[in-house]
Formats: sequence, structure tokens, C-alpha cells
Amino acid sequence: MKEYDIVIVGGGPGGSTAAKEAAEKGLKTIFFERGRKPGEKNSSGCGLGPRIWREFDIMKELTPDKCPSIREGKAARNYFVNKNDIVAGYVMTRPTESVTYEPAKSWITMNIYRSEFDPWIAKFATDAGAELKTSTLIVDLLKEDGKVIGVVDEKGEKYKGFVIGADGVISMVARQSGLRKKWAHDQVTMCPQYDFSAPPEKIDDIMGDEALAVWWTSTCPASYQVFFHDGFHQGLGNWLSWWDASPLYYLNRIINLKYYQRLLRILEAKPRELQGHLLPWISYPYNTHTENVILIGDAGGFSCPLEAEGIYPAMVTGRIAVEVAADAITAGDTSRTALDIFDEKWKKTSVGEDFEDGEELSKIWQALPFSPQETMSWFVPMFMEAIGGIYDWSQPHSKRIRQIAGHIKMYFPKALPFIMKYVFPLVAKIFENELDKMMDPKQLMAVLPKLLQMLPQKKKKRGEK
Repeated sequence: MKEYDIVIVGGGPGGSTAAKEAAEKGLKTIFFERGRKPGEKNSSGCGLGPRIWREFDIMKELTPDKCPSIREGKAARNYFVNKNDIVAGYVMTRPTESVTYEPAKSWITMNIYRSEFDPWIAKFATDAGAELKTSTLIVDLLKEDGKVIGVVDEKGEKYKGFVIGADGVISMVARQSGLRKKWAHDQVTMCPQYDFSAPPEKIDDIMGDEALAVWWTSTCPASYQVFFHDGFHQGLGNWLSWWDASPLYYLNRIINLKYYQRLLRILEAKPRELQGHLLPWISYPYNTHTENVILIGDAGGFSCPLEAEGIYPAMVTGRIAVEVAADAITAGDTSRTALDIFDEKWKKTSVGEDFEDGEELSKIWQALPFSPQETMSWFVPMFMEAIGGIYDWSQPHSKRIRQIAGHIKMYFPKALPFIMKYVFPLVAKIFENELDKMMDPKQLMAVLPKLLQMLPQKKKKRGEK
């Protein structure tokens, strides 16, 4: 049996970050990757948010010469598809004026294939002194008197040490440690996606500085499109409890849209791979640790409760797990109670802030873009009427505005219950400290007369006295 201070199951960004942090603290560390190299068995590519650059100095070294697929995304497009599978309109977005720091002021995401990113970040860990063991599947936990003391690989090799589970959504560490049997169907999503190759010059000429798009549809779950230097992928997902047909059936509906087929032609895109993966998508992480064991990233359910982004939470929780483990090892107490500080620490981070409103965020998201027939069927036409109708010159503008307002009013019987059930609880949670001031009767009474004075009297036609 080989002995280590820290044993990490998983060689993804979270596991590699944990391995790097542990090695830099002088802890004897090993991390395992089941593939021949980190990133070999992954879900194609990812979009990295600006928060990672703000909190991890190594990201400043992520350059195209080290990861050629990288593409900076300064703009995102939102397509709105109606019930007839027609793109009814789209909206372009860029970083807004309220963004407070760089590089978030300059770009939205930095997109990169995991086959490049994962080995790049793993090298920081090995350079720091961590041992990486690839082509190795960890199949069980090593126990002594019921306590986890290490791991066992498929060949029966045993490795003793404090265990950090960074082994993804179907986490062996979580199951064998007793922290979780498996996720429920409404806690995990199935995501199929196609990966396409495309000439870089075509992507640059046609897409410009766009790097991602969301296809909001009335017939399918919301679909995401992510562009890289020489290709892009198109995927969608929904909770396992939702599907009434094959996930691939819904993805193919996006691919077969007339608008999408045109995009494939002009980009000269060629299908490269069909992929599928699972993601945990829960409103709040639970059972994240037990004696001598901590779960990080997807293994602990830390993907963002709004859009299920997982790289940043994995790296943050990986770093915190090592801090807690190092202190526990030094104190000679790796009990579950001693490790409770792990939860205290991650809750104080940006990841923890996301989960403060996790229940409200996940509910509104599940009820909007991931409920196409129930919600998007009225949301898409209502939204496009609101922002698209103003470009119609078929009537005098004042008459056209009344027509638009009247048409939008048709959707109120569905929109208002949705707002009351999902939007108000979210707003109340986010602004709970300011709500009392906003609803102060004295302030409202002071403002109301001024508002009434601003209302127009009976309209006079131009030229009337």
C-alpha cells in the first residue's frame, strides 16, 4: 500500500486545482485520471467566465500558443424560435456598463476545448510536485473500522490518504463513502451535443467577436452554441425527469431549423462528434463531506444553480478542500465535524453567493427555457412582440403601439401567474434587505401625487385649442 497525505480521484480542473494547491503546501499528493491524459474523456469544450481570471493567477498564462482552440467571446446572441420552428428574431448582447472589473468589461466568456484545457491545468499540479496517475480507474474506497482511509484502483492497488472526490456527477467517492447513493431524476440533467469543425477564417468573418449563443425555443429545451477557434458545438439539456422523447430528437430539431442549416452552410461546418454527458443541477449542495473525505465540483453538486456551469465552482471548491484538509491533517482530526468548516468556507465565496438564491434561480430557470411547451410557447411571441413590433411601419406609430400593447395583453393570463409564482419570490429574495424601504407607505404617498400630475389629461388633437 502506497501512502500519501492527499489522494484525489479525478483529473479535471477541480482535481488538478486541488492537486496543485496540495503540492504547493508540501503535502505528498497523488491525483488519478481514468483517461490516458486529463481531458481525454470529457464533454468537448467549455466557456470559462471572467471570475476565474479574477481569482486564479494561473489563468493569465492561458494563451493560444498553449491552447490553440481558445476563442475570446465579446458578444453573445439570443435566438428566439416560435412554435413553427421559425427564428422569430434575435438579440445581441455584450458586457454592460454595470460590470465592475476586468476582464469582465471586455468579454463574456473564453471558450476552449477540454482536451487542451484539462492537461494544461494539470501540468501546474505536476510541476508543483503532485503525482499524476493516468489510465487508472478508482473503483472503491479503502476502509478501516468503517472509516475511509484511502482508495483502491481496478488492479487492486491501494493508496492511503485523505480523499478528495473530484470524480464528476456519477461519483464513486460519494456513493462508497455513504454521502449519496445517486442523484434523483430532478437533480441531474442529460445533455447531448454535436461538435462541428469549421475553418477559423469562416468563424471570424461570419461570427465576428461572437462566441456563444442561446436558442430559446417554443418546442425544445433551450439550446446552447459555443464557438472555438476551429469549431463549435451545439447542445441542449434538461432534467432526467422531463424527457418525453429522445434527447437527440430535440437536438435534431434545432440542427434542422432552416436558419441553422443556412448557418452550417455558410460556415462550411462539418459534424465531428456526437457527445452526451450528465450534469448535477441542484438548488443547494448537501452532504459534501464525511470523515476523511471531501467532495468538490460536480461530485458535490456545485455546478451553478442557474446555468449549471461547473469549471469555476470545481476550482474554487478544490482549493478550499485542500485548505481544510491540510489544517485537519495538521490537527490530527479529520472527522466529519472537523470538516464542517469546508461548508462554512465555500458559502463565503462567490460560489456560495450563487447558491444563496439557488432555489429561486433553479425554479425560474426550470419553469422558463426548460419548459418549452408550457412557458416558452407564450414567452417567445410575447417577447418578440414587445421588442420587434416597434420596427413595423404598417400603421401610424401611436396606433401600432396600441396594437402591440393589446396583443401583449393576450398573454397576461399566463404571464402574470408565472411572474407571481417564480419572479416575485426571486426578486424578494435578492432585494430582501431593501424591500422594506422600497415599500415604505410614507415614501409611496409622497411620490404618488407627483406621478398623478405627470399623467396626461384627455388627449387633444394637434391644432385644437
